[in-house]
Amino acid sequence: MEPKNMEFIKKYYSDSKIKGLILNQAKNYDYCIGSGQVLVERGWTFPVKEIEISKIEELMNDSLDLFFPIRCKDDKYLYVIWDVEYFNTENPAYIFDKGNQRKVFKLMESSLNNVEQILDSFGIKYLIDVTMSGIHVWSKISIESEAFEKLAKEGMVLPSLAQKYSQVVPSDRKRVKPVSAELGKAYNALGKVLEYFTHNIIKKNKKGIPVTISDAPSSSKLYPSAGISSDLTQYAHPIYMRCIRALCSIHQKSLMNGHSQLGPAIDIVKLKNMSYSDALDIMWDVDKAIGFYKKNFNKKKLEVPESSSGWLEAVDSYLKSDLRKQHKKWEKAKISAEIPDYNQPDIKNIFDSANPALLNPANLQKIANYFNKNGGLKATKKIFSVIANNYYKNNSLNWYDPVHFTGINWEKYDAETVADFWGRAYWSLNTADL
Repeated sequence: MEPKNMEFIKKYYSDSKIKGLILNQAKNYDYCIGSGQVLVERGWTFPVKEIEISKIEELMNDSLDLFFPIRCKDDKYLYVIWDVEYFNTENPAYIFDKGNQRKVFKLMESSLNNVEQILDSFGIKYLIDVTMSGIHVWSKISIESEAFEKLAKEGMVLPSLAQKYSQVVPSDRKRVKPVSAELGKAYNALGKVLEYFTHNIIKKNKKGIPVTISDAPSSSKLYPSAGISSDLTQYAHPIYMRCIRALCSIHQKSLMNGHSQLGPAIDIVKLKNMSYSDALDIMWDVDKAIGFYKKNFNKKKLEVPESSSGWLEAVDSYLKSDLRKQHKKWEKAKISAEIPDYNQPDIKNIFDSANPALLNPANLQKIANYFNKNGGLKATKKIFSVIANNYYKNNSLNWYDPVHFTGINWEKYDAETVADFWGRAYWSLNTADL
């Protein structure tokens, strides 16, 4: 790593206020994860370091970005994480330029404001962590609350995932304790509520840069390969497999993508009176960032707000929605024995290069759209069942490299749940009145 970038990170993490804010967050978790350029330079093919929470300063000393698991310590809360960010499938590096970053945030401003407005409309308390390319919304729901109870009642966990949730794997920090049926179902339903929020934002944003689900480009003529991703991918995966960047962490995607001249950034927790432009002014300047956190969090901690009552209103709104009706249709639909024809060239090409094509949200949306048009709900649900059972579970397709720890390990993830999530999300999007 270039000396100036190393000095930037070392200066930031060595500040007592910054370290204190991070260590206080760490109390909520059993383990933590670090990732960054230093690991790449050490020859790590999968530059992710996972350690017990008591050793988190080791990650800071290694100049790594910090991540915490979605699942909190003792399962006292269900953490709500909503990732909304810019994507560009034609030019992924577009964001790695400070001028382009400002243009992108200007394009996203209306939609990011809509995110805040929809949260505020339900009285939800939240934090917004401004990242290099978008935002992470943070909130939490008490497992003792009515909101959690309703989510658990509404959620659905497939038998294959329920079996994984019941297992204990002592050698895996992620799985040293089972996931309760209630937590698993509440997490599933929470993803549906955020899907409902996403549909509402899509409706409000028809004239601007398109909002899509998880990096799937829209049919926009102005933005054929770019958009704002309401990234719901985590809800396709078991709760124990997902993590999120810590509040006020160093953020070095720029370095990891070969833009060392740009330097690392720092995630900035947005205050109510701040603009997104204000956050961009701070995140690239280590002294400004340290000063910001010292001034605004001098006598307080970075606490994710508990907002069970606000989320109860959101859940109740979802339960009355047309989207919930579509979700129920999907869940109740029987999977037929007959496999629909998928020899149409554009569709066949995706299946012919299944790894990694069948992990690409744009391809999965294309499949959902095609089969909804050519067979409807039953054909769509069947083809996603085929994706799970004939492709994701096909070990000959080499989904996971156990030597380099790369790819997707279906022993930990759940093929049926992943396929069902994408089928449901894109079929529902395709049939929605947007």
